[in-house]
Formats: sequence, C-alpha cells, structure tokens
Amino acid sequence: MYMNETEEETVLIKLKTGEHIVVPKQRLIADSAKFTELFVTLNFDEHEIDDFSPEAVEVFLTLLDTKVLDDLEMNMFRELHKLAVVFEVVWLIDSCQAWLKGIMNTASTKEEKIFLFEECWFIADKLKNELMMDQLIYVFAHKDNKSLISDYLSDISSLKSGQIDALLRLGGVDTDVFLQGILQYLEDKTELDSNLKYLLSEMNLAWSRERNEILFLEVVDTISNLTDISVADMRFVQKLMSDTARLVISRKQERKSRTTTVLDMKKEVKLLNQNRGTINDVVKAVTDDRVTSIFNVVKLLLFVFPNTLPNSEEMHTFVTSLESLCREKKLQKVSRQFIDYFIAALNYSTREESKLLIHLLYVIKNNNQLSTYDGNVIIKCEKGVDVTEDKEVTRMKFFKHTVTENKGYKQFYTFKHPLSVNCTETDSKCGFILRQSKQEDNNTLQLCTESDHYDNTEIHTHDNISAKDMCCYAIWSGTCGSNRVTLPVVWRWRGWSYWLPDCTDMKLEGVYVAYNVQQYTVSK
Repeated sequence: MYMNETEEETVLIKLKTGEHIVVPKQRLIADSAKFTELFVTLNFDEHEIDDFSPEAVEVFLTLLDTKVLDDLEMNMFRELHKLAVVFEVVWLIDSCQAWLKGIMNTASTKEEKIFLFEECWFIADKLKNELMMDQLIYVFAHKDNKSLISDYLSDISSLKSGQIDALLRLGGVDTDVFLQGILQYLEDKTELDSNLKYLLSEMNLAWSRERNEILFLEVVDTISNLTDISVADMRFVQKLMSDTARLVISRKQERKSRTTTVLDMKKEVKLLNQNRGTINDVVKAVTDDRVTSIFNVVKLLLFVFPNTLPNSEEMHTFVTSLESLCREKKLQKVSRQFIDYFIAALNYSTREESKLLIHLLYVIKNNNQLSTYDGNVIIKCEKGVDVTEDKEVTRMKFFKHTVTENKGYKQFYTFKHPLSVNCTETDSKCGFILRQSKQEDNNTLQLCTESDHYDNTEIHTHDNISAKDMCCYAIWSGTCGSNRVTLPVVWRWRGWSYWLPDCTDMKLEGVYVAYNVQQYTVSK
C-alpha cells in the first residue's frame, strides 16, 4: 500500500494508456464488493483497468468520491454503467439505470430511440440483465416505433435473435411495419437466411394475415419466388403458412363462441375454498381450466401462503409447471405493473412469510412466459350507472359485490380493440359495458352484447370484444401506520386482511379491466 500526504492508505489504478491514478483505498472499498476483494481480501496495492477509456475510469473514480450522479453524457453511459456492474457499485448501477429511464420517458427522435435500444440490448446481451429492455418496451408501447424498427429490419442478417425478439415486442400490434420491412429486405435476395427464418417463426403470422391479408400474401409470394430458395426452406415456409391458415380458422371459430361472463361470484368463492391449501392446488386449478389467468394465480397466492409455505424446490416446480400450462393453454399473462402493486403492498406487511411471497412474485414478474408489460391493455372504468334509476353512481357503490336483488350497475369502458382499429363510427367511442347484478343469491359481472344496451351511452361495441379476454380488478388505498398503501384487489378485499390487518381508511381509487391482446401482437 501507499500513503498520501495525509497518511491515508492509497492504491494505484493503472489505465490502458499506461498512466496511473493514486486513489484513497477507502474510497474504492466503501461501496464496491469487487474492490474490497482486491484490496482487502487479496491485499493488492494496484489494479489495472484496461478495458475502459481513461475518461470513463476518471469519471467513475470521481463518482465514488462524490456519490452523486447529476448528469451524464450519452457517450459515457455504457462504460460508466459497465464499470459500476463490474466493480459491483450498487448505488451507481441504480443511478445509471435511473438516468437511462429518464431518457426513455422523454425520447422523441429516432436517434434517441436507437441509442436507448442499443444500450438496453447491450445490458441484456453482455450484462445478462433484461429488465432495462423490458422497461424500454413498456415505456415505448405508446410511442411510434415504425422508423426505429424499419432501420433495424433493413439489415436483418446482422441482428441477433434477442434483438429480433425485442423488436417484435416493440412492434405492439403493428404487423405491417414488419411485413413491409421483410419485403424491402428481400428486394436483392435470392434465398432465405437464418435470421429471416427466425423472424418469420417468431412473428404472429395469424394476426399479420388477419390485419392485412394483401400485404401478408405479397410477402408469401415474394418468398416463394426467390430463385435460390432451398427445398428445405420451401418446406419450412409451406409449414408456416399451413399452420397460420389453420390458426386463423381456429381463431375465427373461437370468436363466434363469444363469452359474456366476466365474473361469477359463486364460482370464485368455490375456487378459493378449493385451492387455498398449497401451491400445488393452484397448479391443479389451472390444469383443470378452473383458473384461466395468471392474474388469478397471483390472487390465490395471497390465500395459500398463510396456510402452507412452499420450499424452494416446490416453488421451482410451481413456476415451471405454470410456464408449460401457460404455453399450452394460452393463459392470460399477468401485467408486471399489477405484480408491482402486490410487491409494494407486501413490503408493508409484518408477516414473516411475506418475504417468501415477494420472492416468488419477483420470479413470476421476471418470467416472460407468465408476465407481460404489453400483452394486456389496462382500461380504467370511466363511470358507473345505476340500472334501476338510470343515474350515475359513485365508484364505491358500483364495485360493491353486495348489490341487492334485481338491482344492478353498469360499468363503462372506452377501448379500441386491435381488430377495430379501422372503425369509422364518429358519433360514439369504441368500448364496452359490463353489467353487475344479483340473481338467485349470486353476483355476476356480464359483458353487454346487445345493441340496445348501448343506446344513448356514447359508447358502441364490436363483436370481437370477449369476456374471456378480461380480468377485472380494483385499486384501493389504505393507511398502514403513517404510510398510504396501494392495494390491488381482484375481486374482494378479504385477501389482504391477513397481510395488512391494521390497514384502515380504505378508499377505492379505481376499477380496471386488463384486456388480453396477446394474440393481436406481432410477437407470439
């Protein structure tokens, strides 16, 4: 070790240029597990950082002293963030990622979007962390990404499979930009390359065909006419097209058998009573088609954990079983924002088992087979109307599950279904109405499908709206100690009473429908 003028222990940091910087040892080890290992455990007195530019290393060392990241040049982000990851400086990792998220929220130019995509891809590919890409896709879901996607599709052969996956997710429901990109890419090609085959196999071709059949068939014809296409690739394309045609027919038949029941309280109570023992009971309920949404899986976990705590092996089996069932049965994935509400609320719980449940929820959240940022459209109920008196009522009143016999409430939602994007009706908005009523001691929530249900409502609906694609839930807030806590409730508050028994001053903040649009996104 070296000593500086103030008798402080110092170490040498060597740069790739051959220069070195004398740095107080304490500054390096204060927040870095890696530096602690090097300079304390192994007792080194110098270390060479030759994989980074001298400018980035100097900024990094300065930040270890000031511990404040005020601003950052775009061209400095990648190296600084990587330095923080390599040397395990947690606060700096968080600060860099917070800076990047801030850029996401304000990005408007193609250059800014490309920068963000490249950095998020680098973090996912090289640093093995996909959360920033997930965040980018979530934020960009409401932006116009056509120009960004088109730029990358102009050279499909240079992309990695992970980049193609991310671009498909960025596409949302817009299949046209991918079909057009494929056509332009094929203009000077004579055969299929492996990347284009991967893109085609991962695209939702059934939705591509439903959305724009003319453009879809143009792509098929162009591929079929490639002069040097191999027999194996022609068979690959023929199978894709056959599978797509069958799926389109199946989807049309499924839409004809339109369902209207969104919620049946008797079935919900029975489901809860039968499946609150262990997480294996929850898996069995999914297997038997009594649970058709990962939203409801998350809800049931609130009731299971107070009874039986699973071990790590059981939780692993639980998640892998759900993955398989979700693929097989095409279950509605849970929105990651919804899980965030659960985790935030459970952090206020004093129950010891809350830590284990939070861990499992994080596992579900980070699993793309079970959760999604963009596979559901979250629609807030605009108003409720008393059916009997034909007048608007408070949110609290129309969400109660104790409505009286022969009295009901209507909930109004504005929503443009992906199959209705070309709707030209201007006198009213696209959407749907749910009617809550009580008959024979059972409360139900039904999708209104008859045209006269929408008379004088400023809303019209379409035949493609289906109750099976909906999960209805409410957001409540309550006071726990000195904190105001947000609580997601799928169908009744009781599930939270065990976890937050002292929560008071409950207030309904809003009623929502998570509408499953997964079959209408570009990505499968």
